[in-house]
Amino acid sequence: MKPAVEAIIEQSVISVAPMEGLTTFPMRLWLSIVSQPQSMTTPFLRVTRAFPEREIPSTFAPELYQLRDVLPYTITPQFISGDPEQFLRAADMLPPSIAPILEINCGCPSPNSLGRLAGSGMLHDAESYGRTIERLSAHLGPGRLAVKMRLGIDSPEEFPVLLAAIASLPLARLTIHGRTRADGYRGHARWPLIQRGAEDAQAPVIASGDVLGIESIKTLFREAPSLKGAMIGRGVLRNPWVFTEIRRGHPTEMSLLTFVNALLCYVLIQELWHSHPQKLITRISSGRIGNPCGTDYGAWEKLTVELTAIVFGVPFVLNHGFGLPSDAVSPVAFGRLKILWAYLRSGLPESFAKASIVRSKSLGQFFERLLEAGRELEKPTLPITHQAEWDSLFAGARG
Repeated sequence: MKPAVEAIIEQSVISVAPMEGLTTFPMRLWLSIVSQPQSMTTPFLRVTRAFPEREIPSTFAPELYQLRDVLPYTITPQFISGDPEQFLRAADMLPPSIAPILEINCGCPSPNSLGRLAGSGMLHDAESYGRTIERLSAHLGPGRLAVKMRLGIDSPEEFPVLLAAIASLPLARLTIHGRTRADGYRGHARWPLIQRGAEDAQAPVIASGDVLGIESIKTLFREAPSLKGAMIGRGVLRNPWVFTEIRRGHPTEMSLLTFVNALLCYVLIQELWHSHPQKLITRISSGRIGNPCGTDYGAWEKLTVELTAIVFGVPFVLNHGFGLPSDAVSPVAFGRLKILWAYLRSGLPESFAKASIVRSKSLGQFFERLLEAGRELEKPTLPITHQAEWDSLFAGARG
């Protein structure tokens, strides 16, 4: 018989948390190729009186439209709005046949959301919060509305009252980020309070906050055994192979060339989505892009050849002797790569922490320096795992 915590993890839904500006479609596609998460939630769509006007933009979540049932993960659209009427107006643009579950963001800590009584601003008054969620749930029907919330605005002592206001509602799920709005992303998520939510709420409860790998998720489920799953946010950026790590029960390793070609595929997917989105969608629909690669060099080689042929007109893979032109991709795609790298380097050996990599001025220079750092590895494989000494740079231990 498997140990209790391993059995709980195996039966739980471990998914990608929505991160504004980060987990857009090209990132979701790449994460699916990298380590096959079971499900993902979109970054929030800000709903106002003027937007969306008649329909939800297909670029918001092509998984709901052109790519429906093509990719191996489920997708939940998330909206943010301080006006219940506008939320419901937008929700009616996504019938259950397209989006079986819709999520409302009650956790965004930004001052803009707070001032509009959206995001975590919805938590300012427990009675009002309860009435609003009850109304949305009644309109959408049982098991259709998902809620993502924080523990409160200023203090975790607000949480029991907020929880009681919605605990009996027939929600699809309740995702609890174990911090308050005042915390932002500082300090540690309060997992025991999430366990209380899992004990009291009628809906399945999902934890969010501080899952960074196999050891942290084991600790989470020991402290909160009533959970039905967990969402991973910044942990995905620090280790995109984290879902593989959790399934296998130990950190992942791969060859350096597997790693660099996986990163090249990331930036090429970003480039295609930026410049030729329909071309990318067509290739996914035909099965030429989107198959899992994991840590398999042969699979990444095949995908790299496919993507370089589309973007550069010449198929190739990266190796120690092949360089890239300085203007290989747009500044937008290169910028996306550097944002990811700012997190990802924290899960790599020390040689990859060099400032020269971060300061690269072009894609070619970036990969040249990356390959140089790889030559300092003590063994032929590259380990990727959570390193606690970096936590202070990504909140968590800070504060």
